[in-house]
Amino acid sequence: MISRPHSTRARSRPTWRLLTEVIALAALGASAVSGCGAPPAVGSGAQASSPAVRASLATSIETSAGSWATVPMGHLDQPLSTFWQLFFRPPGAALWSDRASALAVATNGGLVVATRLGKLLAVGIRPINRLDYSPLIVTSDARSWLPAGPIGALAYEPDALTIAAGGEAMALVSDGRVTRVLASPGGLASWREIATENELTTSQAGRACGLVSFTAVGYAAGQGLIGASCRRDGEVGIFAARRGAWRLVGPRLPQSLGSSSAEVLGLQATTRGLCALVGVTGRRSTEVVAACTSGNELKWRVSPALSLAGPQHVVSFGPAGNLGLYALISGSAHRDILAVLGEQDMSWRTLVSPPARTVVVVFGRTGRVDALAVDDTSFTDWLLAGGAAWRKVQELHVAIQFGSSG
Repeated sequence: MISRPHSTRARSRPTWRLLTEVIALAALGASAVSGCGAPPAVGSGAQASSPAVRASLATSIETSAGSWATVPMGHLDQPLSTFWQLFFRPPGAALWSDRASALAVATNGGLVVATRLGKLLAVGIRPINRLDYSPLIVTSDARSWLPAGPIGALAYEPDALTIAAGGEAMALVSDGRVTRVLASPGGLASWREIATENELTTSQAGRACGLVSFTAVGYAAGQGLIGASCRRDGEVGIFAARRGAWRLVGPRLPQSLGSSSAEVLGLQATTRGLCALVGVTGRRSTEVVAACTSGNELKWRVSPALSLAGPQHVVSFGPAGNLGLYALISGSAHRDILAVLGEQDMSWRTLVSPPARTVVVVFGRTGRVDALAVDDTSFTDWLLAGGAAWRKVQELHVAIQFGSSG
C-alpha cells in the first residue's frame, strides 16, 4: 500500500466481506438515467501534444457475475445529449441488459469501472453540473448494489479507479485546478491523498520525464502505480512510491521511438499481471505500444508499435481474456481495426474488422467476442462467429430523455 510521509491514518472502514453481503440500493426499472450536465464529448479530452491517441471512458470488464460494458449513447457529437449506459450479460446468456438505472444516479458525466480479482464491480459516476464529487457503487452479483464513498470528482480517464487483490484502492480525482491521487486501505470507504500532479511535476522523478499530467492508476508487483503523460522524449511516465518518494519506473521505448513523447493511456489489469497502453507521438508519426509486467518485480516487456495513420485514433481498449488486451482503432477511410495483444509473446494480431459504429469490444470468459455498436439511442450487439464474420444477435432501443441535461 502506498503511503504519504506524515499523512494521518485512515479511519475504520467496512471490509470487502461486508460490501458483498450488505444489500443497499434496489435496482430501479427505468432503462435510462437523466442528468443535469454532460461530460466532454467522446474523444474530446485530448491534449494538443497527442490528440490521436486519447481514448474515451468506453470499455469492458469481466467479473464472476458476467460481462460489463460502459457505452455512451445519444447524440455523441453533442456533449449535453450524451448519456452513459452500463450494459451487463450474465455467463451463458445470449442477450445484454442495461443496468444504468440501478445506479440511481445521473450518469451524464461518464462511468469509470474497476474490479477486484473479478469478484465484484465498482462503478464510479463522474460528476455533472455543480456536483464536485463522484458517487461509488459496488455490486458482486449484478442484483444488489451497495454505495461506497463518495470520493472527489473522478478524472475523465478510463483507468481513474483501480482495486488491488488485497482490497486497497487508488483513484485519480480532479477539481479542475488540482489533480490528485487518493488511496484507500480497503472497502472504498476511507480515502487519503498520496500525491498531487503539482508535487510530482516538480519532483526529481517528474522532472526526469517532463511530467505533463496524470492519466491512470493501477497495481503491479505489489505496488501502486501512477500513469502520466511526459514531454521528455523517450520517457514513459509510470511512477511508483519507494521509501517515501516517487520514482520513475516505466519501460524503455524502442530506439526507433526514442525521439517521441509518450502518454500512458491506461494501466490495464490482465490475467497475468498488468499492461500499460502507451500512445507515442513524434513529429511525423503516432504509434501505440503496450508494455506488460508480471510477478513481483517491475520488469517490462514492450510490444511492437501499432502505427496510426492520419485521423486514426483509439476508440476504446480493455481486457482480451487470456490473451492480454485489445485496442479498437478508428478514424480512417478504411474499416475499423481491432488489434489484440498476445501478452505471452507480446505481439499484436488483427481480428476481423468490427461493424460500423462499434464503441466497445467484449472478450467473455468462455471465448465469446462481442462488438457493441451505438447509433443514437440504438444499441446493437454483434457476435464474432467462428472468428471469421460478425453476426447480429441483439438490437435494443434505450429510452433517453433528451433535453434533461440543462
